[in-house]
Amino acid sequence: NIMSKGDVGAAAAPPAPEQPTEENKEFESLRDIRFSSVSMYDKPHFEEDILVTVDDAQKHAAESFVSYRVITKTTRESFQQEEFHVRRRYNDFHWLCSILTQQYPSHIIPPLPQKKVFNKYDPDFLRLRQLALNKFLCRIAEHPILSTSEHFFLFLSARQLELDEAKKAAGLKKFTMPQIPIVNMETPFKDTSEYLDSFGKLLSSLSAESTKLHKEQTELSNSLMTLPPSLMLWANSEESLEPVLSKFGAGVGRVSEAMEGLVSLKEEMFTESIKEYQRYVTTVKNVLRNRDHMQVAKDFFTTTVLSKQRDLERLEASEPGKSFATFFGKSPAQVKSEKISRLQQEITTLSNEGEQAGDALVVASAAVRSDIERWNINKEKDCRALFSSLSAAHTDYYTNSIAVWQELVDFIDKE
Repeated sequence: NIMSKGDVGAAAAPPAPEQPTEENKEFESLRDIRFSSVSMYDKPHFEEDILVTVDDAQKHAAESFVSYRVITKTTRESFQQEEFHVRRRYNDFHWLCSILTQQYPSHIIPPLPQKKVFNKYDPDFLRLRQLALNKFLCRIAEHPILSTSEHFFLFLSARQLELDEAKKAAGLKKFTMPQIPIVNMETPFKDTSEYLDSFGKLLSSLSAESTKLHKEQTELSNSLMTLPPSLMLWANSEESLEPVLSKFGAGVGRVSEAMEGLVSLKEEMFTESIKEYQRYVTTVKNVLRNRDHMQVAKDFFTTTVLSKQRDLERLEASEPGKSFATFFGKSPAQVKSEKISRLQQEITTLSNEGEQAGDALVVASAAVRSDIERWNINKEKDCRALFSSLSAAHTDYYTNSIAVWQELVDFIDKE
């Protein structure tokens, strides 16, 4: 579907679902898994009062971008309406992710899939991208803090021009870490950091093995697809064997097509899940790093105040002496008194800033701890759903494949 730029933001009817053919109906249960299994991807999530769905990817060839329909149904009074239909492009999703990261540095913002420059109109890529964007919004909608952001509300409800104006007004500051080194600092999240390191390595290993397995299974599926034409040529040359060869070739074709679907499904479910959690590992590490820098800042104030207090104690115990200021008519006692006053003021200021830094650290630590707990719970749910769906997909594939081969055995025996 090609739309003009002025059409972006208008709702459009989703395409009609593909109808099963007689030839592949025995593998429909496998296809059902593809379209129903993922709570992981394309099933909308409902958390209390917000339901968000991303669908209907449309190409805008003239402007070289793709837009997605975002449907929101809610009972929240702050949304002013119960339902919104808008169209958003990837750059809009990227802005939302960035502005939430800036607004909530101590919360885990769901990661976005990476931007793609080449082959961005490929149907398989668009399908996976749509599912990932849907998952991104659903995770935000489920979050008790992120879902209340005014930026999230604008993203879901505003017309495109209104959103563009809001994006300009909000702005995006390039976040830079404080130039304070973190060296051997004890934090309450040390175990989490170590887990993320090991989990990241595990995901990298799984990704490499998954890529290798996908390549091998794709080659096997492609090899099987070459058999039916050869069998048909053979059947055409031997009339007595024609029924058996034709039936066998058709059976191999059905099984190879099912294998191709299984390989594609595994890439969609398993490989994409690994990629998402690899991005999650990076995101959680960044959140922990933000929190650690807040601890460094708080410790800096504490250490500096202690140092200043020692300086003050030494100064108060010292005898007034000559200094450069005494040449301008000030007495040594007056100079000492002014130094003491300045130090006391510095200590008061630093103590106040340290208290603020300490309060901010407490709030940030609580937010990080809560989000990590939520992330672990979601990770466990995702893993259970993923492996359950993969198991069901393999069960259906092998069950249906056996049925095809048994049908061939029965046919050949009768022949």
